[in-house]
Amino acid sequence: MSRYTSKISLTSRRSTADRYDTEFISIFPKKLPELIVGPVYDESGFALNERLALRQAWGVIKPFERRFGKEIHFDFLMEHHKTFENFRFDGQIDLHRLHGHSLSLMRFISSIIEQRDPALFQAALNDSFNLHRHAHVNLDYMRMIVQALITYVLDKLKDVSSASLESGFERLLSKFQTSMHDTDKNRGISFQIRDSQSKYSI
Repeated sequence: MSRYTSKISLTSRRSTADRYDTEFISIFPKKLPELIVGPVYDESGFALNERLALRQAWGVIKPFERRFGKEIHFDFLMEHHKTFENFRFDGQIDLHRLHGHSLSLMRFISSIIEQRDPALFQAALNDSFNLHRHAHVNLDYMRMIVQALITYVLDKLKDVSSASLESGFERLLSKFQTSMHDTDKNRGISFQIRDSQSKYSI
């Protein structure tokens, strides 16, 4: 009787151990996550450290958007005086639009930097380019004023600038240039963005 009982006990212990082994195997070893070498990029193509640097930099700039925008815009207008004609209507320069454009420029760049959705990011660029093209504005002027803005901001932040911030602005300018070419190639394609963002079109 005791021999029969011991066999049952041994079998029971073995089946329990087998079950534990099976559970253990199903849990371990865990698959290691894929190792990503180099910078990690978000869906809009910015390296994460670039996006962070841009947001932090604009946090410093934001309280001075109105003043900095005027300095950037009017320095640009003085250098490229023909752009005054873009604000002339019925023979008169619309001073309200002229003065408002500088702040719109800064707020547009701010909204682009903060935009996390790649579709809305691209839509904002396309809407701005289409708006300016319909107003017969030379798109090269848009690229030039964005370049002037970047140069100005980097100069203002030269004491706290970083390689990530500089490469972030370079990537932003590159996306402007690429989108301009793509918009010209696909004039029939247009994106509509939220009203809250469209008012910041430059």
